[in-house]
Amino acid sequence: MSFKLVIISPKGVYLDKEVDSLSVKLTSGYRTILSHHADLIGALAYAPMHYVENGKTHFYAIHGGAISIKDNKVNLIVNAVEAKHDIDINRAKQAKDRAEKRLSNKNYDINLDVKRAEAALARAIARIKTYEEN
Repeated sequence: MSFKLVIISPKGVYLDKEVDSLSVKLTSGYRTILSHHADLIGALAYAPMHYVENGKTHFYAIHGGAISIKDNKVNLIVNAVEAKHDIDINRAKQAKDRAEKRLSNKNYDINLDVKRAEAALARAIARIKTYEEN
């Protein structure tokens, strides 16, 4: 049994297909969605997600947003989404290092935008974890 998965980013519909399962991290923790899941609305975390379609697993990095489940349809409205094969792991590691360095100096840099640095770190970690998924 399958359900409809639609991923919508600021650029438009990123993905629209029938899938067998979806594993995604909400701000309240990880959820695995199967066909005919109970209705749900929640906030998405910066984290890896994957779905299974015809026995094949597809990995993505999700950078926050919202999830809505109703009538066997899952809508992910995301700030950004990246397929595993599009992730530049060296760039992600460099971004993680830069963000960690900025945050380690936050008590000394009055011009640091802490929220922005924390978001950059969360995005980098999501990319790295997604890249390392099997």
